[in-house]
Amino acid sequence: MKKQLISISTLLLLSVCVMIAPAYAQRMNVLFIVSDDLNHEVGCYGSVRAVTPNLDRLATMGMRFDRAYCQYPVCNPSRNSFLSGMRPDETGLPPRWASLRSLVPDVTTLPQLFRENGYYTASIGKVFHIDGWDKRWPDEGWELGDEISWDFRINCPPAEQGERRMPPFPRKGIRLEWPGHSGPIDYGMISFEPDLAQDDGQATQEAIRQLDLPLDKPFFLAVGYRRPHAPFVAPEKYFWPYELNTIELPDPGDRSDVTDLAFTVHPANYGDPEAMKKMKMCYLASVSFLDSQVGRLLRSLEEHGLMENTIIVFFSDHGFHLGEHGQWHKFTLFEESARVPLLVRVPGITSPGAVCNQAVELVDLFPTLQQLCGLPDPNQKLSGRSLVPLLRDPSLSWEIRPAFTQVRRTIKNSSVMGYSVRTEDYRYNEWWTETSSPELVASELYVLKADLTEEMNQTENPAFKSTRKKLSLLLKDYRNPDPK
Repeated sequence: MKKQLISISTLLLLSVCVMIAPAYAQRMNVLFIVSDDLNHEVGCYGSVRAVTPNLDRLATMGMRFDRAYCQYPVCNPSRNSFLSGMRPDETGLPPRWASLRSLVPDVTTLPQLFRENGYYTASIGKVFHIDGWDKRWPDEGWELGDEISWDFRINCPPAEQGERRMPPFPRKGIRLEWPGHSGPIDYGMISFEPDLAQDDGQATQEAIRQLDLPLDKPFFLAVGYRRPHAPFVAPEKYFWPYELNTIELPDPGDRSDVTDLAFTVHPANYGDPEAMKKMKMCYLASVSFLDSQVGRLLRSLEEHGLMENTIIVFFSDHGFHLGEHGQWHKFTLFEESARVPLLVRVPGITSPGAVCNQAVELVDLFPTLQQLCGLPDPNQKLSGRSLVPLLRDPSLSWEIRPAFTQVRRTIKNSSVMGYSVRTEDYRYNEWWTETSSPELVASELYVLKADLTEEMNQTENPAFKSTRKKLSLLLKDYRNPDPK
């Protein structure tokens, strides 16, 4: 009788455990959407110009992170970081971009972890940076991403798996150019061809085809959109909301008290702000084109009945300047370059329309998805932390942690690395020579409560001496982490 009671009690306890088991312990699918160069010109982030109904809708379906930051504001090192869960200095930063696997041969990538644990993994478009469309570096190009990570990987236009093809650019349209770097990326085009003439339109088509597959396992589907990366090419209809005479640029501000290392555009706005208005118009049209592709993908997910068992993650690999500080493109430690949009929907966990104001980093995505899908630890130390507690409760009081971003400058064959720490109230940057005995050559301190646009460098202000010292210690720990 006693044994019978114990057995019944055990069964009841197990039943309760099953009932209260978190939703993320189930084998959910993952739709991992990566945009390229997208900043916060998105409606749900407060943009009054951008027409982005689909991303706005996704934000109402899940959680919007208002303070998410990349670890390096350039495509290749940023992607190497969030796909490995390691920071840029941990993966390695060679003078020229290189694939993650060449830098860390035994790394377990995020999709590889899913593949090794029973998931079907597919890469569509640009997910890893060295992905086969860039012919400028033939010794590094023509890869389709990391082979070990994927069951299926393809560049667009859709073709046989492994076929090496360049994405076509439209043949018919109006080409707009502006000053700055000379080269094939520095233009925009109003295309007179349909969405499917674009690589991103074709990526959506291929992703939808993947959803049609009769899989007997959960999927990790990564879709890498190239817009709004330059060249800013979009079909004509996406330009309609953005008439050139309505485009305005921000005041570049006073740059005299900030080290030249902070900037990559000299002079401000390339000395031709009127021409740069065309660039902004083309960028905004590219954002709307991207938004439309995300909408197609979400509708397909709904049509396949997959919304309630699929985690959706949408984010950009880094931010982008549209004239702030007179800057364009990325490559800086300023907010516009380091901060990224991040939208996450987890069925059964995220509340519709939730907003998180805690600082998070892209390096946090790896441990977050690992926990959500109940996967084992990879073979490397993860530098981020799981965002699952915040996904459950964005107002949760947890250990407040700053966000770190870094970027390199090369001046007269010598390298300087800039390191930035972003706290709730401050952004502090230090620029260090990359030598055997590194030297500090410049610093910046911005007091964000009074200077949200990061215009006034307070690094020499004695009123913030103790603040600067504390922030400098944070950067010291970041630059020289405890080997334990």
